[in-house]
Formats: sequence, C-alpha cells, structure tokens
Amino acid sequence: MSPKIKILVNAFPMVNVNTGIGRYLRCLYQALEEYYGDRLEIGYFDGKGVSTTMPSGPENLSRWSGLVSLFWRLPAYPAFFLRLCFHFNQERNFRRYVKNYDIYHEAGFFPFLTPAHVRTVFTLHDLSVFRFPEYHPRERVLYCRVFLSRRCQNVSQFLTVSQFSKDEMMKFLHISNEKIRVIYEGFDVPAFYPRPFKNVSGFLQERRLPEKYFLFVGSGDPRKNMDIIPKALDRAGLEVPLVVAGWSGWAEKNARAKVLFLGYVEDDALACLYSGALALIFPSRYEGFGLPILEAMACGCPVVTTREASMPEVAGEAALYMKDPDDAEGLAKILKELAVNPLHRKEWVEKGLLQAGRFSWRNTADATFEAFEQTFREREI
Repeated sequence: MSPKIKILVNAFPMVNVNTGIGRYLRCLYQALEEYYGDRLEIGYFDGKGVSTTMPSGPENLSRWSGLVSLFWRLPAYPAFFLRLCFHFNQERNFRRYVKNYDIYHEAGFFPFLTPAHVRTVFTLHDLSVFRFPEYHPRERVLYCRVFLSRRCQNVSQFLTVSQFSKDEMMKFLHISNEKIRVIYEGFDVPAFYPRPFKNVSGFLQERRLPEKYFLFVGSGDPRKNMDIIPKALDRAGLEVPLVVAGWSGWAEKNARAKVLFLGYVEDDALACLYSGALALIFPSRYEGFGLPILEAMACGCPVVTTREASMPEVAGEAALYMKDPDDAEGLAKILKELAVNPLHRKEWVEKGLLQAGRFSWRNTADATFEAFEQTFREREI
C-alpha cells in the first residue's frame, strides 16, 4: 500500500464566517476526508498551529465583524503595514510545521514560502483585485501587487474554479496554460435542497419577512452590482421587496425602500430564503465562480444573472440572463414575468434543479486529489 500524501492546508479562512474561500475549503476538505481519508494525511493550519480537525468559525460573529470593519476603515498604508505584520507572523508560525508535509495547499491571497522539498498547490479564485482595483480596499490592492506575482513563481500547480478565471490568470499573471487546472465547485447537498412550504412559511414568519420577495445573496462589493435591483423593481411597478443576505464590509447598509437587509445568515436559513424566493437576482459584473447561483438552483429557486465573467459556466441554459449588468429595463421585464406568471417560474425551477445536479463536491474532491497525486509524483522525480 502506497504511503499517505501529507497535505498541509492553510485553513485560516475557515476561522472566518462560512463564506467565500472559507466555504470552499470547508466543503472541499469534508469531501476529501470522506472519500480520500485513507490516502491523505491532512493538517489544518489555523494561523497559530496545526490540527487534524478543521477549525470552526468565529465564536462571536458581532465582535469579528466589528474588528474587520474597523480594519477596513484604516488609511491605506497603516492597514497595509498591519496586514504585512499579520501575514509574516503567520508565515513564521507556518514554517515551524510545513517541513513535515509533502504538499502545502493555499487558497487565500498568496502562498507562504516553503522549504524546497514541499510542493505548493495554489487555488486562485479570481483576479478582481487586478481587474477592478477600485472596488477593493487600497491596502489589499497594494498587498497583492507587491507579493502575488512574486510568490506565484514558487507554485507547482495552480487550481482555479472556472475557465474564465484560468484565462484571467494567464492574462494578468502570465501563468502557462499547462500549470493551471480548472476544477468547478459544488454545492453542499445536505444543506441546499428545496425546503417544504411549511418550513419556509415558518421561517418567514419567524423573521417577519413577506411571503413574496426577490433575493440577493452576497457582500456589498460594488462589482456585485446590487444597486441595479431596486431600480429594476421600481421600473417594473412591483410591490415586491428585495431581501439581501450576506455580510458586507464594503459599505454601511443605507436604508432603502423595498430593501430588507438580513446580514450574514446560516446555511439552513439561507436555504429557506432560496426556497421561498420568487428568484435569486445575481447581476454581478465579475465572479470567479458564483456559488449562490448553484445553491439557489439546488433549492428550486429561479436565477436571474448576467453573461459576464464565469456566470454562464455555472448557470448554463438554466438561468434568465440580463442583456448587460446595467440593463435595468430588461431586468424589470424579467422580474415582472416571474412575479405574475407561476408557470413561467416553474419552468426555470425545473431547469435549475437539473443544472445544479451537474455539480458536486465529490467531483471537486476527485479532481483535487488527482492534482495532489500528480504534484506528489513530480516531487519524487
């Protein structure tokens, strides 16, 4: 029997709320443990030490959110200096442990340095910090521009979550085609499925939410383009509110008519929101993947999105598409039809369920393990 491949993953994103990179790592490594636990020895680095079990999210979400918001309000250069100090302190801790592993897997901003015998696999989700620097805190842009390209020179294998992101990596970082492997994400099957009407109704009553609503899921990042939705609702003449779920560090949530902000919600609540919504509206200008599209479809929620970036790769022919992200008039027509025509909505529910079935974390784990095996073999040559 061949020896186990020793993987050290930077699991610090799992310490944060269960979104973005943290969700990717948690779902991926749950699948890797389930299907490849006999062939992998996994260590989870949480910024201080290493454990054989995944770290959990913040114990006090309000305190965590407050600290992050405070950091984002700092001027660019002090924030840049603090981020560097934090990173290099983590890297110093990391180097105490990584020498005992074969492969180091990173999915954050850029990889730590490793000893020569340890190969690095780097999952890069998107390059919005290069494409849309104006939408990111200035210190983050500085941080990535100073270090990302330099550290990528030490990477043995790149993973990314869409063909679109692969093309971006080749364009902005000049990474060769053969070093990048596209591995789509999945959705968490036990968490995201169509909830019964009784469950959804009870949840909506508990949260004092209306029976009819459209849904937006995501951060306040301007590239997500949420502001187009209230404009479209006004033009459609609909008395249907927009419910917004997701943590935002980009901006304060300004009070708006017909917009109900819930903040971060747990998976069970999110699945109820998807299941009860007239549609998920996802008018983003730029995504590396677009996981809410998949989660919504898996819960029987029609999806309205754009043809920008990776969205068509995820949604396929199972979504209603805006002409472009600024098409408020076209979006208004789509939303009105979904609100007044149950048969039209049912058609897109069925298409979405079929599309979601094409993705799974098992597939993601299979392809990722294959990448680890290849990297391990090359290490031994």
